Amino acid sequence: MRLPRLVAGGMLAALLTGTAACGLQAAEPKLELRDAMSDFAAGRAGTLQLSLPSSADDVRAFAEAADPSGDGGMTDDDLEQLLSSSVELGYDFGEDRDSDADDTGRFVVHLEDLDAAEVRTVDGVLYARADVDGLAEKFPEMQADLDTFRGGLTGAEVPAETVDAATALLDGEWVSVDVQAYLDQLEKATAGQEDGTAGMGLADYTSDELRDLLGSALKGAVTSVERREGDEIGDHLVATVDLRKAYTTVRSELPKLYDEATAEMMEQQLPPVTEVPDKKIEVSFWLRDGELKRAELDVAQFVDDAAGSLVLRADLRSGREITAPENAVEFDLGAIMAAGMSAYEEGSGYAAEGEAPLEGPTTLDAYTVATWVDMDIAGVAQEEGGRPSASYLPKVLSFYEGMAPGLVITAVGDRIQVLIDQDVVCLTPSGDGMGENIYDGPC
Repeated sequence: MRLPRLVAGGMLAALLTGTAACGLQAAEPKLELRDAMSDFAAGRAGTLQLSLPSSADDVRAFAEAADPSGDGGMTDDDLEQLLSSSVELGYDFGEDRDSDADDTGRFVVHLEDLDAAEVRTVDGVLYARADVDGLAEKFPEMQADLDTFRGGLTGAEVPAETVDAATALLDGEWVSVDVQAYLDQLEKATAGQEDGTAGMGLADYTSDELRDLLGSALKGAVTSVERREGDEIGDHLVATVDLRKAYTTVRSELPKLYDEATAEMMEQQLPPVTEVPDKKIEVSFWLRDGELKRAELDVAQFVDDAAGSLVLRADLRSGREITAPENAVEFDLGAIMAAGMSAYEEGSGYAAEGEAPLEGPTTLDAYTVATWVDMDIAGVAQEEGGRPSASYLPKVLSFYEGMAPGLVITAVGDRIQVLIDQDVVCLTPSGDGMGENIYDGPC
């Protein structure tokens, strides 16, 4: 499983260390930053603390400049809570550089003084826990839903495999999911299927290769490195980066990490170079005794006529041992999905291709089916590099054959009508497949 390698140590570490060595030459600040970046990139373990240190007033000003028509969507209390929270990413790539079998990862969400949730990955097993009671105290409106969910666990329709794990999670205990075993099982089950999830096409690349890619992308894109006044964190260096030059290399080289089909799709979907702002941005770094301690990027630099700020900060610390928690309650993903599919087939009349529909009362409604249609159309459009529209309906109709008695799905102009007996809705395909534009009644 590549979660710790790709997430904790790959994209994020690559973002922070991509400047390493490749574009920094000659001047003393450049050499200092180059050496610090190189040392960090060579490290096999570490921790990144991600936060938003801007003030609420600065964020409000930035949001208004970026989107004058919007209202921000957040209350003052919500914004203050967000700005006082952080995310912690820990990673350890182990001793074997040619294998990810000994990789571990850790992800923690801190809401002010509350350790709200934590996820670990060890030996292909994902472990998770959440301080549900603490979250309910901070967000009282959650309590009614939590009580309803807990009460629903005693229902006869809930798979037995779910109850123990869900109860443990509600009680703040550790729950485990053997993700690698499930993926192996799924790959075996879908072997040879054109639309199966096996063989996704990702090349067998490592975090080192991701860092190399980012380093190459920024080679020549770093136009200068300036020393500024330091503070208690360390010496302050500011690198100026030509954004378009960096993206040109990324767009050219990133698809090469994938198989041919995926690479072709990426090349179609990645924005052309001309759509990337032709501007230079500043990224700040703090070094202490030659070690990289902090990196900051103000997103406001990407907005014309920006006001205020939205600073993304990463504090870097040494790694810590990441171990599997004891007494975690197992969440058998494979068994739960199998039970859910069995229950769905028995209750909905759905049948596999080539089989007669199963008898039984339908539990589906037109709105639910419409949300699925919207999602499927968005998926097909993405695969073909187009925009979701009713023209893709013929490509997904076969998914719904025999799903429910009386189900009729038809295109009506640029919209789609879903009918189950007397229940009818009208769908306008959305750009993200999230079913935002579904209305009661015929089209």
